[in-house]
Amino acid sequence: MLHLISVYTTCLVATYFIMRALLPFFFVGKIENPFKHFTLSLLWIVPLSVAGYIVALNIPIEWLANRFMHGFCGGCMALFTCFLAYKDSKMRITRFQFALFSFLVVTALGVGNEIMEFVFQNFTDAVFADTINDTWFDLISNTIGCLVAVIVLLPFLGPVEKSEQI
Repeated sequence: MLHLISVYTTCLVATYFIMRALLPFFFVGKIENPFKHFTLSLLWIVPLSVAGYIVALNIPIEWLANRFMHGFCGGCMALFTCFLAYKDSKMRITRFQFALFSFLVVTALGVGNEIMEFVFQNFTDAVFADTINDTWFDLISNTIGCLVAVIVLLPFLGPVEKSEQI
């Protein structure tokens, strides 16, 4: 199971660097060096990710552990990774732009994870889901984790832009 933790944590780190390059390109039309100002963010991502998986592995009820893993380690951590990439980019977008773009990225990551589970389950002896419902519960857990992270992190985005004021 340790190799699985390192794979998912590595994916979060890769997501950070991709988001550091993608956010400025998508919103401002320029490519920035994603390797500027990243050390502190990685010091948040790696330990929180590993801690989340350790907690999940110690939950005795397998179904609940899987929900926690997809909700916290998937949805919350992926959105937190987007948040850190945004903060480190020093660019300014509205809260709505951040929330929508990050939500779409996290959803894509969750779907990609489920596709990888499908491929590995069908071409190896590994079992990721006993039924199709498990896949849907995983996606719902990712979505709930993502929404919770958006609600918690939006106040930390900084002052509200004039375009957001009513």
